[in-house]
Amino acid sequence: MRRVGVQAVNRGRSIARTSAALVRGRLAERRLDPTYAPQPDDAFVVAAYFAGDAASLYQLREWLLPFERLSERLVEEGHGKAPLAIFCRNADHARRITPATQLPIRFGRLAKDLEAFMGQSSLRVVFYVNQATMNFQSLRFTRPAHVHLSHGESEKVSMISNQLKAYDYIFTAGQAARQRLLGTLVGFREQGGEARMVDIGRPQLDAPRQAPQAWREMTDSERLTVFYAPTWEGDSPSMAYGTLKHNGPAIVRGLLDSGCRVIFRPHPRTGVMDVETAQALAAVKQLVIEHPRGYLDDDVRLGWQFDAADACLAEMSAVAFDWLSTGKPLVLIRPDDPGAEVLPGGLFDRVLAGEARQPTEIVDLVTATAGSSDSGATREAQAYYLGNTEPGQQQLRFEAATIQIVGERSTE
Repeated sequence: MRRVGVQAVNRGRSIARTSAALVRGRLAERRLDPTYAPQPDDAFVVAAYFAGDAASLYQLREWLLPFERLSERLVEEGHGKAPLAIFCRNADHARRITPATQLPIRFGRLAKDLEAFMGQSSLRVVFYVNQATMNFQSLRFTRPAHVHLSHGESEKVSMISNQLKAYDYIFTAGQAARQRLLGTLVGFREQGGEARMVDIGRPQLDAPRQAPQAWREMTDSERLTVFYAPTWEGDSPSMAYGTLKHNGPAIVRGLLDSGCRVIFRPHPRTGVMDVETAQALAAVKQLVIEHPRGYLDDDVRLGWQFDAADACLAEMSAVAFDWLSTGKPLVLIRPDDPGAEVLPGGLFDRVLAGEARQPTEIVDLVTATAGSSDSGATREAQAYYLGNTEPGQQQLRFEAATIQIVGERSTE
């Protein structure tokens, strides 16, 4: 009965959030400056399309710097003064993303707006950072190449959706992603899937890194530092990789009691679908805020943590795979929900992993490996999942792949 009650509360919260988001969107639309609408003189060559919900804006944010650098490269290649724009289907999202980038932002909720933006004769490439349902309204336009980027590399079941077949190209992180898609998507290889995938690594990892002032001012810098980055609870049993409600407070207390510094970075969607997870999140936040060696990381930037920490404790999420670029020790927490889909031979089998309901053992694994200089398993996984991670190389691969497709679509 208690489980049924919790599920009812979660459903009620979800409905309330959806309704509130709809109201916010309409109000934002009324207040939005008319210049956000597609303009008659727009001549964008590349666009990033975003139709996710507000809680998913982080998926777009993490691509902003790679997009900005790509835009600069396109200018150098002679594709105009403002060759790349972001197109949002929600006015509130357009408003919220504007302060984060110098790129042009356009908004369009209605079909006529989409037609105006996607119908530009100059448009050659459209990027997608997620699998939002409304992506398929945009996919009907035949002139530009539709390229799926995703918002990170991971082995979550959402990363191997059959929806990927709808895109002209899929920019993959490395060998692991290609093998995962070819081995899982029925008929994909026969449909030319190999040629439609392009390895670019993770361009975000080439961004400049600077730790926040608050972190730089913390003392005890010689202590072992653990980057604890759990994922969210998921919106279905197959996506239930998060275990924070089972172990979060105990893990943080254990790490702090062992003398470690802890950087706690929860997934942006943590607690969105589950009340108990939201309660555990609040408890962990309080622990790290009140402890002199705890640090609550709510910065949109990801990267400085990789330099600051000696080891990472994560779950099945893109953060774990990005961490591989450091070559430092990584410990994973296995999902507790038996419905969570785990890929055989995947990252859980390549690095150390603990059981969700054994927080003491998890803490022991982390503290033992954080003091070890042997990170061979992490380095091997790095090559398999990300390819060449030398500074600047991943951004260059992203730019080169995009420019090649722009050229192809310009001659067809």
